[in-house]
Amino acid sequence: MTAADRTLLLRQAHRLTMLGVTVERARSKLKRLVRRGVAYDDQEMIQALERFQAVELAWKLLEAEHLRLRQKLECTPREKDRH
Repeated sequence: MTAADRTLLLRQAHRLTMLGVTVERARSKLKRLVRRGVAYDDQEMIQALERFQAVELAWKLLEAEHLRLRQKLECTPREKDRH
């Protein structure tokens, strides 16, 4: 694995972490709305749910991409092993 590969993995891991924080904030907002007794068909609840679903999907997609890349890079022979 090259330094550029490691940098890419680290950047992705950082994005995953930051996106994870966003997911948890969206989840917390949903929980607060439920505790307040906001109806499920209320516009505020619908918007909060849509936001949560969108950021959760983004996180899952980025995680899958990150895991594929990590697996690919771990399986790639190092340069010195190719000679």
